[in-house]
Amino acid sequence: MKQSYKKSCLLLLAAMMGIFGCTNEANAKDKDPYSKYNASWMAGNWGVTHVVNGGYKLDAAADSSDWVAGAEEIVKKLPSITHVITFLSHPAQGYLYTLRDNDNVDVASEIHKDMVPSRKNEQIILDVIDVYRRAGIKVILYINTVGPASVFDKERDGDITKAWKTYYNSKWDGDEAAAWRDLVHGYVTRFDGLVDGYWLDNVGGMPGKFSDFVTMLRSVDPTLSIGMNRAPQYFTDKNDDFLYVDSDGKNDENETDYKIIKYGANNQYEDFTSGHVSPLAHGAPPNSWAYEEYTFPEMAKTPWDSFHGNYVLKHAWIPIRKAWHTSFADLVFKTEQAYRFVRSITDGGATMTWATTQVNGHMTSDEMKIMVEINDRMSQKQKEDYQPYKRPKGASLVSSK
Repeated sequence: MKQSYKKSCLLLLAAMMGIFGCTNEANAKDKDPYSKYNASWMAGNWGVTHVVNGGYKLDAAADSSDWVAGAEEIVKKLPSITHVITFLSHPAQGYLYTLRDNDNVDVASEIHKDMVPSRKNEQIILDVIDVYRRAGIKVILYINTVGPASVFDKERDGDITKAWKTYYNSKWDGDEAAAWRDLVHGYVTRFDGLVDGYWLDNVGGMPGKFSDFVTMLRSVDPTLSIGMNRAPQYFTDKNDDFLYVDSDGKNDENETDYKIIKYGANNQYEDFTSGHVSPLAHGAPPNSWAYEEYTFPEMAKTPWDSFHGNYVLKHAWIPIRKAWHTSFADLVFKTEQAYRFVRSITDGGATMTWATTQVNGHMTSDEMKIMVEINDRMSQKQKEDYQPYKRPKGASLVSSK
């Protein structure tokens, strides 16, 4: 009798725990209505960039660089990051690739040999990705989507553009867009199951429609997190006129006025915003005070935006130096402001990536020193407070434009 009663009590308790468990799970989903979206894993998190060269540039640097050791160093020293942006195509050069073999076309023999590294050196990007995956860090690959139609160095690489034109005219009846999607598809299928997303640069100059390009990516994996550099938005005043920064402070020697970037959904095909800051060439420093007064508070207030029912996570990709992916450019940030940037964005549920640079496959030592300090603070159960923002002396907006 006692055993029967005890058994009944245990069954009742188990049933109640099951009900409460289901209720808690349902409540958790209710508390995070964005969990079903592809970029949900990025929300409230931060990451860094690990540049890996492409094409003949990868071969040229392979003997002096160790990208795999660089990845292992990032994993060891920065365990609090959730993602790394690395590269399918060379930065700003959509005609140099980190993989040699392509599932759809023999690039070296059918188009141009300089577009791809040796078969030995293509293993570098695969090994780098493996280091991050084994550490539980997500991988996003950069692609310059202009492709081989526009080369960065015409004197050195002009033959690649000519070879590309010959290829798509002879093999694709002049349909460059179809040839381009097929070329990238051949690489994406090789990366299937190894990467978690793509960052698409220069989609405005892409051959064909960017919607068709994204459809191609999702045909390989519909769960990919995709961001694209397209149609940036900027802050406006009550009259819908752009706000412009006049001065960054008393020592600002650049007289160019610049608009203030505002991240938001502007198409129905991406999962997170590209995160580019206001163009550096327009006079905007990567650590503009205007981001701290306008861009980041807006991200924290509404970390998700929607475009025709498509929800997009606000993401900032911020150069740590005065130039993108250039290790010899001046370092802009100090630790306190860099930490404040990370906290200002991630505390509200948005996401950010540092555009860190590399020398010989490793993150530069001065950047790593800052990243380690950020990591240590972000890893604390009770995160250390950051120094409050204060507008620099002499910084101001243009009074009228």
